[in-house]
Amino acid sequence: MTLLTFSAFIIPLWFAQFALYFYLRGAGMVKESLIAKCSGSFLAVGSAAFASIAKGGVLEVPLVFWFFVLCTIADALLEIHFVSGMLVFGAAHLCLVVWLWNVTPPTWWSLAVWVLAYAVVAVLFRKELPTLGKQTVPFCLYPALLGASLALALPLPFLLGMAYLPTAVGALSFFISDMMVAKGQLSGLNKKYHKWVMVLYWLALYLIAATLW
Repeated sequence: MTLLTFSAFIIPLWFAQFALYFYLRGAGMVKESLIAKCSGSFLAVGSAAFASIAKGGVLEVPLVFWFFVLCTIADALLEIHFVSGMLVFGAAHLCLVVWLWNVTPPTWWSLAVWVLAYAVVAVLFRKELPTLGKQTVPFCLYPALLGASLALALPLPFLLGMAYLPTAVGALSFFISDMMVAKGQLSGLNKKYHKWVMVLYWLALYLIAATLW
């Protein structure tokens, strides 16, 4: 099985889960919509698993596989208890960071990207930071971890070739999506952007999983 063949099956399923998720939320069935949300994210788990099988690694999956598993779990927790969901997402990004570090060690470009990403977060949430109280520390740690995965992923196409372009774009999509989620949680986000959050998030999962093929 190739990525193209697998994508022919899962991309229509992603569209179906996307439509079902927003239909259920629009109908006020928030808890039921979590099934569609988690099912959509679980497609990336399947993609990573099938990629490992296609390469002969039936019993050995890369660490990034657990990144997808934890993202799926966090999807549910985020709606139930936001802080718990963010902690699980943090664990997911830790798996991603370790995997990316093993792909190739960080460079000075990685440090520059990390500093820039953290500066963007500081500017974006400059009004919310003084009001966070006990949540200040985890809020500051999470973008540091999220920025680390972005910093390690963005230089990959230049260091290892265009085969890693999906990973770079996926990490950037994830960063933007998570910042939109955080902004919405702290300050409110126009409903018209909610669909873009999910598009960017599932795009990130699809692209990062695509690299494994």
